Amino acid sequence: MGTIRDLAQNTPDTRNRAVDFYRAAALTIVVLGHWLASAVFVGQDGTLHFTNVLELASWTQWLTWGIQVIPVFFIVGGYANWKSYGAAKRRGDATSAWITARFRRLMTPIVPFLAVWTAISVVAGLLGVDHDLIRAGSFAVVTPLWFLAVYLIVILAVPVSTTLWTRYGWWSIAAGVVLAFAIDATRAGTGWDWVGWLNFGAIWITAHQFGYAWATERHRPRAVPLILTGAIAAVVLVLLTVSGPYPISMVGVPGATENNTLPPTAVLLVLSIAQYAIVRLAEPAAGALMRRSSLWIAVVGFHAVMMTVYVWHLPVLAIVVLIGYGLGFGFSVEPLTTWWWVTRPIWLLVLTGGLIGVVAIFGRYEPRVREAPSPNRVIVGLGAVASIVAISFGVVWGFVPEQGLVRWWVVVLFAAGVVALGAYPARKRGRPKTTPPRR
Repeated sequence: MGTIRDLAQNTPDTRNRAVDFYRAAALTIVVLGHWLASAVFVGQDGTLHFTNVLELASWTQWLTWGIQVIPVFFIVGGYANWKSYGAAKRRGDATSAWITARFRRLMTPIVPFLAVWTAISVVAGLLGVDHDLIRAGSFAVVTPLWFLAVYLIVILAVPVSTTLWTRYGWWSIAAGVVLAFAIDATRAGTGWDWVGWLNFGAIWITAHQFGYAWATERHRPRAVPLILTGAIAAVVLVLLTVSGPYPISMVGVPGATENNTLPPTAVLLVLSIAQYAIVRLAEPAAGALMRRSSLWIAVVGFHAVMMTVYVWHLPVLAIVVLIGYGLGFGFSVEPLTTWWWVTRPIWLLVLTGGLIGVVAIFGRYEPRVREAPSPNRVIVGLGAVASIVAISFGVVWGFVPEQGLVRWWVVVLFAAGVVALGAYPARKRGRPKTTPPRR
């Protein structure tokens, strides 16, 4: 198989490298944000406290306006999916084949991840480890999978969302914004919290539409309209949070009665507008930066293990904390003190080292995407629904129940989806592609 350097050197000149840079940069921000937000310390009574900086210092919640970069993932995902889906249709590929390929690429590295943590949960339970600890740990390690479940839904909607963009263009985005705020208003006015969950589709499919706008534009937008758009979105965010009913933090704050992420609120769509303006403004600079050979090779290499990094960065944090606590080392400093801030680079270096080790073990599975023909559309549909339902249920209610070792029906349902879609790692890696992955 060709090396990462070969893949980078074979990149077509027509590829928008800024899109790949934004995806890699956004994931890096997510990982660092989670690690820096963790405030772990041992109290005077010897008890381990696992808290969050956002909970301890309210001023840090303003920082989430820059750290919450999930909209960027959906925006660049829209760009990539428009290009990929369009190319598939021009080749005459079936829609089910395109969906299968996308699901396989995203789910392949999830299979070993969930297999390992299912085994750990079972073994820990059989060894008599406190059940509450196992259950809390299972919630912590699978939390990042919420993004996967939502993104898989967005992929299923691509045949419809591309049609909406083709017919209505920016009006499809305007309708999405109105729908998101209408859902929030209905939820607030009726007290029906379940209505808010509809925004998982309304908000993130609409953010995905911005990528369509980017991919289909005839001329790059000028700087002045982008600056005005970003400024207006920022002002609206201030009005909606400081003077309005929405929380300031763009991520969930432990212990808070209200949050903007679970379920998502319409302010995240306003944030998406601001971030779209920012990434488009920075696009020329990002593209020029990615013309540097060494940096582009690094980005291509990072893309080869991105999902592995994403799903393992929180488990690595938990493992490091448990090891340090067991050894009685590393968590004696009170959070937010001067010395705590001084030690943050060491904290990040330790976690980075642990993550590199884990990626070295499990990252090998991510490129092993099966290239077997897609099953028929009925099997694809059943497999897609089974996978999304299993992941969603596992994230919201947990893979470990209140009593018992594992919710086996969730595990079996996910396994059925994986088998139906062929989304398990191939024994041998396929032939190297001539362009970097995930487009």
